[in-house]
Amino acid sequence: MTTKIAIAEAKLGKRESQMKDKRDKARAEAKGALSRGDERGFRVASKEYGSAQGQLNTVGTMVEMSQTMKNALADQQDIAEIVAIGQELAYAQKLMGFDTEKMEQAITNIKTAVDKVNTTSEILGIQMEALTNTPESSKEQETLKAELLAEMKAETGKEEELKEKIKKQRELA
Repeated sequence: MTTKIAIAEAKLGKRESQMKDKRDKARAEAKGALSRGDERGFRVASKEYGSAQGQLNTVGTMVEMSQTMKNALADQQDIAEIVAIGQELAYAQKLMGFDTEKMEQAITNIKTAVDKVNTTSEILGIQMEALTNTPESSKEQETLKAELLAEMKAETGKEEELKEKIKKQRELA
């Protein structure tokens, strides 16, 4: 199981890298379209940017989930060893005439903890499914547009000229 999780984590790392490249490319295309005053090109590129960013966020969450699952498996193995030791001690205590009910209660508590770890893993899976839905990107587009305009203003100082190009293109449409 640990090996499968490690393999999945490696695949997620590769996918994360691909999504970063896709996001950066879309951002550059949006910036280029905006600098040319191409509002339509900007909308298309910014939607691709938003989609790639959403997928990147999902992949990042999945990487975190895989790390949590690896930790949960390690904890489960440790707890299983503790349970086995506890059972041996309970048997020894019984032979010596000690109260085994307290030991059995401790073992029950340990088993409950293992169940909680498993439940946490299931909840993480459900959360991952909820994160795969990409929200409407108009707000993201406006945020990206403002960011790119500020960046281009810093680079060229021609924001007014760009706004005029966008305004003229809207009038033509």
